[in-house]
Amino acid sequence: MTKIITITGDLGSGKSTVSAILCRELNYGYVYTGEIQRRIAARYHMTTTELNRYAETHPEIDEEIDGMFRSLSNAENLIVDSRLAWFFIPNSFKVYLKTNLMVSAERITGDTRRQSETYASATEAARQIVIRKSSENKRYAALYGADCSNPNHFNLIIDTSFITPNKAADIILAACAAGQPATLRNTVSWISPKNVYPTQSAALKCGEETAEYDNRPVTLTQVGSFDYILDGHLQTSRALRNNVELIPAVYRDEPSPPVSQELFTEWEDFHAFKFLIYPQTSPSEDVIGSEERNISFDKGNKINP
Repeated sequence: MTKIITITGDLGSGKSTVSAILCRELNYGYVYTGEIQRRIAARYHMTTTELNRYAETHPEIDEEIDGMFRSLSNAENLIVDSRLAWFFIPNSFKVYLKTNLMVSAERITGDTRRQSETYASATEAARQIVIRKSSENKRYAALYGADCSNPNHFNLIIDTSFITPNKAADIILAACAAGQPATLRNTVSWISPKNVYPTQSAALKCGEETAEYDNRPVTLTQVGSFDYILDGHLQTSRALRNNVELIPAVYRDEPSPPVSQELFTEWEDFHAFKFLIYPQTSPSEDVIGSEERNISFDKGNKINP
């Protein structure tokens, strides 16, 4: 079993909940930095977004938050929940939990522990998540050369948007029990088919084909907070038709082909579902491109942050 598991991920992705399950199942210790960051922000009378901006020109903030991780490489039986733990502890099993922006926004606005983080709407919360993530990535790249936006830096990626925390923890435990090495070879990714965006027409790529889903991986490119299908439209279509929760995926580092709102709407109509949020039709900028919607979440599938 892996001696150290580092958990990184999006806001509201369930990192602390999943970490608690792993600690209980493995009898591991727990190091958590989210609360430390919020306490520092409160001390400075800032929100966490403001603290991240402030830290861009005040390196002592990062030194206070990140310094403790530099000496953990030789630790054992530990779950570490931190944005940069994967970087500071290179021999760890590196897990990234990702989540749809609107799911993240709904979760954090309903989290009473985040009293310093208030938003006028779920869309505003999603916008602030993008700003905060961009700020952190920029700062970490400048300070350490750490590219948090590259999915291939992690051993395991799990989309927690529509699954329970126990299922996410089970996937991690199974991967660790299988003896997968911490040394990166191939990132294993499990992504919700409802969170990947088409780059070609559903009618052109999928037609009326009704074959059973066969679990072959799809190829995605990540642009900002959104995943686009490069290869595997038919596989994704089959997964949607068969109500598959997670599909295996591999990421390739290249820009998304041109997309349009009409393409997204056609994909939705073809598969009788709705995306929770639309990216801009020119995905070079990671900003919110949709109006706020009335979103209904299945309470049984929610994962608490």
